[in-house]
Amino acid sequence: MNMSQAIDNITYISRTFPQAEFDFISENPDDALPILREAIGKAVEDPHGIGKDYQLHFYAMFFLGQFQDKESFPKLIEMVSLPAEDLEYLIGDAITSGLSDILYNSCNGDIELLKRTASNTEVNEFARSGLLDVMGQLYLDGNLDEKEWKTFITGCIHSGEDYSYFYDALQSMICGCHFVELLPEVRFLQDNELIDPMTMGNYDSCVDAMFKYREYNDRFCKASIRADDLKNWAMYENDHSQENRDVGRKLDSLLKKELLHQTKVHKIGRNDPCPCGSGKKYKFCCMNKPASPLDVIEPETERSKLLRSYPYTGDDRQEGRVYLQDYYDEDAIETDRLVYLGLMHRTGFIWNRNEGQQENRCREYLKLAFSRFEKRVESDHIMSFAEYDKKHSIHYYCADWIDRLPGLLDQDDEMYDRVRSCCERLKT
Repeated sequence: MNMSQAIDNITYISRTFPQAEFDFISENPDDALPILREAIGKAVEDPHGIGKDYQLHFYAMFFLGQFQDKESFPKLIEMVSLPAEDLEYLIGDAITSGLSDILYNSCNGDIELLKRTASNTEVNEFARSGLLDVMGQLYLDGNLDEKEWKTFITGCIHSGEDYSYFYDALQSMICGCHFVELLPEVRFLQDNELIDPMTMGNYDSCVDAMFKYREYNDRFCKASIRADDLKNWAMYENDHSQENRDVGRKLDSLLKKELLHQTKVHKIGRNDPCPCGSGKKYKFCCMNKPASPLDVIEPETERSKLLRSYPYTGDDRQEGRVYLQDYYDEDAIETDRLVYLGLMHRTGFIWNRNEGQQENRCREYLKLAFSRFEKRVESDHIMSFAEYDKKHSIHYYCADWIDRLPGLLDQDDEMYDRVRSCCERLKT
């Protein structure tokens, strides 16, 4: 096989993946690059004129990413900047499955070109989001200044354009870069309904994401790519149906196990070591101590399950990461944690859900939170909800939960009048 034959064999759509041709091109990048660049130029010049079966430009952009060809970057950006319908016609699902990796691996360092294209509202919204991923990765790599990056994100948020998926991507970028200072921008997006809650959830979920670090998603773009990864795409005749069914069954089994799991309450014997860790026998330590207000609401094991997504607040810290304690004091965190326990959605099958029990838990957690809130308002001489929110609110505005509390209380509850009075006084 020579290069001419290999290129001819991948120029048009085929149902079978051309593995031999891909291997040959991968082994001869110097000979292939001029042809691959030309294929991109041909598609950009006349998107619909190349014909619906023409496929070379599609393969070419993956090879250019694999070869990390910086020379092709401006032409790839020109392709991305085509009208949305033209870009979709040319690369289809690759807009959301591979484009950002291709652009990152071929990027020549022209940040201004990236910024101009990403902020261009005429460009396909998913392509713009891919460009955000490229810039986000350049920031993580240390090749994009933090202040410049934050300024660009903020400018896009307040650009005045109508809703698009681009706003969802901006919100994800803020959380993925752990820009705690930009949480007010996330609030702005959510309060003005510029994002789809299905993307990341409500504001409380965004706060959780802001402080979460996971080894498997610490990059926005792949460090390298291979063009022959395309062989797993549905466009080729690959029977993965049994494999997919097996994966589906495993996921279904794990979900059911999680939802149906009932916490077993282990009875502690009088002479057993005390679970508090003191080293004493249970009968000489915590056996006769009154239960904490939290344990009256539900067991600690149930709280722990719900708090798995809550930002880590322990002492074992890693350099370079952000933590709640860097921005809020312990009192604010503890109050917030109580509200979180009260308001966070609890997973479970609808037919097993006990609405009365859920309402009771919510009421009791919010009552404990309100008692702490009252003391903080008095000690800090806070004059409004807005002032408290600015200093101490984390996952929720005061109005997110204090306005809800009277509806959960009986009017003869001693806290009812206090909550109503507080609302009237601090809302003014």
